[in-house]
Amino acid sequence: MKLWKLVFGILLLAGSLSALIPAVRAAITPDQRKELNQIKDDVGDASKLVKEKKFDEAGKLLDELTSKLEKIAKDADLKPTDKLLVPFNTLIDKQRQILLKQSGAGKGKEGGDEVSFTKQIAPLFNSKCLACHDNNAAGRLILDSFAEMKKGGKSGALLQIGQPQRSLLMGRLTAPGPQRMPKDAAALSNDELNLIGTWIKQGAKFDGDDENTKLSDYGKPGAKPKNTAPVKIAKATGNEKVHFIKDVAPDIVSTCVRCHSGANPRGGFRMVTFEDIMRGGDSGAVVIPGDLEGSRLWLMINGGDGTASTPRMPPGQLRITRTWYAKLKTWIEEGAKYDGDDPKIPLARLVPTEEDLLLAKLSKLTPDEFLVKRKEQTHDQWKKALAKEEATEVETAELYIYGNATPERLKQIAEWGEEHAKLLRSTFKLSNETIWKGKLAVIVYKDRFGYGEFSQTINNREPDPAIAGHSIVTTGHDDAYIVIEDVGDTGTAQKPDVRLNLIDQMTGAFLKRSTKPMPEWLIRGAGLAMATKEVGGDNEYLKGLRSAAQDAVRGLEKPDDLFGEGKFSPGDMAPVGFTLVTFMIREGSVPKFVQFANALQTGTDLKTAVNNVYKPATTQSLAIGYLNALGSSSGVVKKKPKK
Repeated sequence: MKLWKLVFGILLLAGSLSALIPAVRAAITPDQRKELNQIKDDVGDASKLVKEKKFDEAGKLLDELTSKLEKIAKDADLKPTDKLLVPFNTLIDKQRQILLKQSGAGKGKEGGDEVSFTKQIAPLFNSKCLACHDNNAAGRLILDSFAEMKKGGKSGALLQIGQPQRSLLMGRLTAPGPQRMPKDAAALSNDELNLIGTWIKQGAKFDGDDENTKLSDYGKPGAKPKNTAPVKIAKATGNEKVHFIKDVAPDIVSTCVRCHSGANPRGGFRMVTFEDIMRGGDSGAVVIPGDLEGSRLWLMINGGDGTASTPRMPPGQLRITRTWYAKLKTWIEEGAKYDGDDPKIPLARLVPTEEDLLLAKLSKLTPDEFLVKRKEQTHDQWKKALAKEEATEVETAELYIYGNATPERLKQIAEWGEEHAKLLRSTFKLSNETIWKGKLAVIVYKDRFGYGEFSQTINNREPDPAIAGHSIVTTGHDDAYIVIEDVGDTGTAQKPDVRLNLIDQMTGAFLKRSTKPMPEWLIRGAGLAMATKEVGGDNEYLKGLRSAAQDAVRGLEKPDDLFGEGKFSPGDMAPVGFTLVTFMIREGSVPKFVQFANALQTGTDLKTAVNNVYKPATTQSLAIGYLNALGSSSGVVKKKPKK
């Protein structure tokens, strides 16, 4: 998958309003890549500031880095969820979580000025949360009024009055990686987190007249009353040349909604729903069905009239494509008709996401076509990382091996891989279909240099010295590969041999097939635990993991932190994961552990999965049992679990 997409073509007025000159956006530039690497270095500076207890400076730096990352994303036309940016967002989020924990930020303050829900909290939620948490919210968590906030959602109560750190709201706002909210957007700043934390600490009080009042109605002082007059909407007949949902709405969602949403949209013009668009803004109707020249939206798309009251849209450097321009024109001329069921539904919920479109595209590929795609991807990645090195390929029923090790070595790795694929099938009771669509690519480098080049060039990360392989599986198996360094057949206490590494990464790639994120300790631990059956428990690396795990858990403040995100470094995940999974299998059984892993893959949260599968155990008692079994040298205060 390319790391960039075509930007909206450039719309220029050259002599007349209809003279459109499209342009193609550039890829990530070398300067932008340098900026990304600098952001990674600067996160390390924030870590130093936290250790020096310079919390305000650290918070300010992290806010600046978030802004820089947002700018890079905007300039390169990338979403925050683009796989190029995810590692950097996660790195910043984890450091912010450490800052919050060390500084007490987000805990809130009991003293000081009273935080107003209507004046401070409602506008913040309206701008940051309502794009997703409206009447169609996933997880049934609706945040469009104080009354709905009090109800909570599928995961339980949103607020623990007086206790910010125990509130689900604060947990989701400060979680690292994909779990953090707002989704697909920058993290809240330290000041915003402190404001919400203080409000909860002060009792999460409501200072309005009616708890059912919509947050969008709490506008700025002097804001114009919201236009609630009925809107006339023409239904599509099906004979139109242009369809609103398929042809017009996608670009509105990606280009316009960012400014035209929230409590105070630009020009008072919301574009969140079709009804919003037809209602218009402060200046009245924006789209006049059948009247192109009378439609204010069309005038602004064409460059405005040179006045502040009718500016060119979109603003700044953002441009639209020639294709969308033509479709918008035809749609207005045909009567601006709506081909959906409910005009009040947010357009973002009607428009297929990039993930939806990708899944639809991939679902049409035959197994042979998927394999061709996988090979082309692998060859392309190889050329980008190590263009001058020749590679050899070996193909098996489940794997496509490609690398610069000797042909004999690649065949040996292929045999080991097929053997482990069979173990995965029998252990997880798989059907006869292939485990990975288009097979799993196994990219093998004969030395550390090649592995390092791949990690930096393709995955944009510097590999941890303790790690000699990693796995990537994305939506619909668009990407499905592992990369390993051939470290030889004799492992050490610090680094596994190549067969053990292969098993570890293949199991990780298997568990990542799920659309639900799996805990990293489970991904690493399951493969290493399974490896004992294939390489033997007396393996030097596996034997060394126990003492390494004892060192890794020393920093835990309480046993239940064992399952928390961001508690361990990448190098600690292997020893903690291996010993924890081994303990869970010993306390239950292999089938019970498989049942637990399957529960997580179907979306069950970790605590519920533990309670259901290891009943009557809880994550707390399981953690205590594990730490006791690991040995008292961990330094964590442990109590014997109740029976």
